[in-house]
Amino acid sequence: MKLAGLPEDAALTGPAMTTYAALVAEAATVLSGDTGAAHLAVAYGTPSLTLFGPVPPHRRGPPPDPRHAALWHPGPAGDPHGRPPDPQLLRIDTAEVLAALAALPQEVRTP
Repeated sequence: MKLAGLPEDAALTGPAMTTYAALVAEAATVLSGDTGAAHLAVAYGTPSLTLFGPVPPHRRGPPPDPRHAALWHPGPAGDPHGRPPDPQLLRIDTAEVLAALAALPQEVRTP
């Protein structure tokens, strides 16, 4: 945490991580960047849309599965850990996101 310049309490561990994972598992749909939330959604089978910037989805994206989709605009390689948002990520617009979300299957879950 210190190397990232973040306070020690910024990391989700223990009960906080369990709660976070449960939220992803029970969500109707997960929309996120290429982060832990996206990978948890795939693991739990929660429908998801992942937005990619400098790293193409074929390298770290969801597996072929109709419950998961990815948006990405090709371009030069960028820094996935860079501080400013990647230009490729910023080229994904709201209309694309809404259309991709609408195309995901709507699952009815039972408790």
